[in-house]
Amino acid sequence: MRLSLVVLFVLMLLAAALPDLMPQVLSIHRHPPDLWAVAVLYIAFRARGFKAVGWAIGIGVARDCVSLDPLGTHAFVLGCLAFFFCEGRSSRGRLEGMSRAALTGLGVLIASWIYLVRILPLGGGVVTFGAFVDAFPIALWSMVLAIGLYPVLDRYRLLDEICGRTHAFQT
Repeated sequence: MRLSLVVLFVLMLLAAALPDLMPQVLSIHRHPPDLWAVAVLYIAFRARGFKAVGWAIGIGVARDCVSLDPLGTHAFVLGCLAFFFCEGRSSRGRLEGMSRAALTGLGVLIASWIYLVRILPLGGGVVTFGAFVDAFPIALWSMVLAIGLYPVLDRYRLLDEICGRTHAFQT
């Protein structure tokens, strides 16, 4: 369990730093990938039952702590995202390949839109149609990030303990 927590902590550090690390090529710095949502979606795809929702809310609280948004905004968004994409009571099987990448892009798009609707009652300004359109490149770059990240996490089973999947020889 310790290794999974360390890997999750490193992912959250990278997620906080990612917008500042993005190059200006192809305007990626204006629409950086959302590693927070990518990590939550990976856990939702791999976890059994609704276990991913609790982890997603915790990741959302961590994101709220490093952002200027009110506490609970991202916890709500990422919790909803994990609830929509988690396995639930039925076993759907393992998602792999391009279907998982496409669902990641869709999930990041939904998370961006939920966030925009969530901040409306806070009075932080008027949300424009352009803000909803800006979610598409974020979803695209997040999907590209997931195509490279998910196989590494699968190959080395880095988050399996968080997802409730134990190794064969582990007691």
